[in-house]
Amino acid sequence: MPEWPDPEFLAEVFAGTRIVRKPLTGIIAGYHVLPYVLVGPEHDQPGRAVEVRGRIKVSPRLVIAAGSDGPTYGDLFAERDLMDRRLVARVFSFRYASRVSLESEDLAIRRHDRDPAQHLDRVLDELARREVIDTGVILSPDARLYPVSLDRFIREILEEEFRA
Repeated sequence: MPEWPDPEFLAEVFAGTRIVRKPLTGIIAGYHVLPYVLVGPEHDQPGRAVEVRGRIKVSPRLVIAAGSDGPTYGDLFAERDLMDRRLVARVFSFRYASRVSLESEDLAIRRHDRDPAQHLDRVLDELARREVIDTGVILSPDARLYPVSLDRFIREILEEEFRA
């Protein structure tokens, strides 16, 4: 895949991503990691599954309020000319690798000979059997574009956290 596909295709991948299981522990207050398992079809052989296991690093919740709502950006960072409205954010980071088989502490990409739906069932069974509750499970329509599916996963979690 020489270049990222057009924005319409990326939007289709984003919309077609299914969050099968959210972590039961959710996002916590401090810095932590959010494990995930993503399953999708291999591009050239859709009958084969690609599994991406990784960890998303999540910063502490950053809340900067202007005016009388709390400390201002200037109070926290000694900057007086910037940020005049409320800002609530988190920073997320994850490893990305394209077109390689890779395994490290933060990212593992493996190809399997079984159908993606069958492999997804195996992943869910494995997590249930091991009683793992902190790991999200994502079904991507295109494993090559797993960062787009991870973006969908992160956004869904953030919507719940910042809804209040």
